[in-house]
Amino acid sequence: MYTTPTFEILEKKRQLGDPLADKVIQTLIEENGLESIRMIFEMVSQNKSLPKIEMPKVLRDYFEETAKLPDWVDYKKLDAASKFHQKYGIQLSLLLLCKALPTTYACGKGAEVLYMTGRFHASKNGDMDNFTKRLIETSQFVVDVMSEGGLGPYGRGIRSAQKVRLIHAAIRYYLMHQHEWDHKTYGVPINQEDMAGTLLSFSIIPLLGLEQIGKNLSYEEKENYYYTWRVVGHILGLEEEMMPQKFIQGYRLANQIINHQKEPSEAGKVLTNTCVNFIQNMNPSNFFKAFPSLLVRYMIGDELADIVGIKEKNDGFNKFFKLTSYIFFNIYDSSINNFKTLERLALYFNRIFLEDSLYFMNNSQKIQLHVPPSLRENWNNNIKLNPIREAVKKRFR
Repeated sequence: MYTTPTFEILEKKRQLGDPLADKVIQTLIEENGLESIRMIFEMVSQNKSLPKIEMPKVLRDYFEETAKLPDWVDYKKLDAASKFHQKYGIQLSLLLLCKALPTTYACGKGAEVLYMTGRFHASKNGDMDNFTKRLIETSQFVVDVMSEGGLGPYGRGIRSAQKVRLIHAAIRYYLMHQHEWDHKTYGVPINQEDMAGTLLSFSIIPLLGLEQIGKNLSYEEKENYYYTWRVVGHILGLEEEMMPQKFIQGYRLANQIINHQKEPSEAGKVLTNTCVNFIQNMNPSNFFKAFPSLLVRYMIGDELADIVGIKEKNDGFNKFFKLTSYIFFNIYDSSINNFKTLERLALYFNRIFLEDSLYFMNNSQKIQLHVPPSLRENWNNNIKLNPIREAVKKRFR
């Protein structure tokens, strides 16, 4: 029977990294120097099934070994979770920005790693390229593991998870050997607790968000979606104790980690503010500029919002916002069919959101977001842009 780890156990998990991947990075650096870290970062930015660059033997062995999934994997559950993601993919993408990521930023010590790597916050001149780049990588990772066949033999999801695992190990080495890392305060960079917290923010937290905006999810839907991320956790090098078998167990672990780690930090506030600004920049009309921050506060709750620096509005304003936030999420749900006009409007905004997201994310020569045909079809992206839409997109050029 699974028992939720105590704070004492979680604190010990902060001293543990990923021995297998850490050894690969150590060997690469011993054989090829620190240039190996740059090679790893270049590799993860390529969204191909296999890295194009020539790989050292230790790296080739790593990809072969970690591609093997455990015997307990149920591919029917993975397929069911993929179909679930096709249905709610747009809402889940929005929830990544306004709930999952801000929740992780409330964990001050984990946020510090993201902040110090300089890859998940806007540059000092206000440019958001660093954040956008990291967001693309995160979005691609989610799409890869949740797409049809993503975790099957030679699936894109397996390869993406393998790359992320290497990136984690490279960051650990860099911070602990090339940076004045405060090991006593923060533990090992990207440790077992932080990895579990991140995995749960991609699995448990978005499902809670869907229910928060009025979606009635079945027991099987929640179990299958969470199950898929358990498989991902295995590929990422997460210990079994930190990825319990059932959704309710994962829910309790997520709460335990948040309660253990929640604390105000400058890193968490900066990262959350960057996320809010990103949502704002996705709004071409700049209509209702306060909406993104209010949306985040509503989705993560007052306590965590205070921790990450999202200010509270008056009670009357909050009641009005709850209504607008419900409309905001459900306007992208093409399953709404109570009224024909609303159904058509939902379909239209559904398409527009995906178009804008893909355009904004793919506005980079080095990184392109790959969306499988099955997702494109289900997310209603098969329409041509009219001149008005093209004019709006010029804002992002």
